[in-house]
Amino acid sequence: MAERNFKKKKRNNVQRHRKPVMLITGEGKNKTEQLYFSSFNEQHGNYVIRFVKTGLDTDPSRMLRSMKKAWTANGLNTKNGDKAYIVLDLDCDPQKIQKIKSLQKSSKNIKFIVSNPCIEVWFILHFKYTTHPFEDSKDPKKELAKYIPGYKENMDISEKIRPYLEKAVENIKKLSEHFNSINIKWGDVDCNPMTEIDTILKELGVL
Repeated sequence: MAERNFKKKKRNNVQRHRKPVMLITGEGKNKTEQLYFSSFNEQHGNYVIRFVKTGLDTDPSRMLRSMKKAWTANGLNTKNGDKAYIVLDLDCDPQKIQKIKSLQKSSKNIKFIVSNPCIEVWFILHFKYTTHPFEDSKDPKKELAKYIPGYKENMDISEKIRPYLEKAVENIKKLSEHFNSINIKWGDVDCNPMTEIDTILKELGVL
């Protein structure tokens, strides 16, 4: 009995002293997000980053269910500092935005991180400040290709943009202040361009 209690205490100590886990998932098979966040794994070891596969799924509610399963399967707990993020493109779609807002209210430990229209907005801000609204998710990719020739989804551009991270931080702050000054709420469909990617980087200790 004493030996069993000792083993139980040992397991609890390991659990208590382990590094917090951060789960991240993105839409479909797009590896852009995974490649980008993986680049910070070694330099900023505040968390163990694990990526959750959702196949070709891009539906926010099904992605949330997948993340909840992964959260349980990994034995995660907010008391241990664990985090979970679903990285999504809003695609200038009002219905998608409303759905995500509704789902977020029902989820305390898993947070949606959105970009409008897409994650490439964050990458563009490494090179320039802009308040010009994009028509769709193709537009930012074309714009980014001006600075990274041949850019396409699933490219690992981490090292190319890393030197300009400070500039991106300055630009996202200016962008947020711009929308605030014209009474557009951050994250709404009229908030274009916008991105919350910096939220994850702050949590990782990058910013």
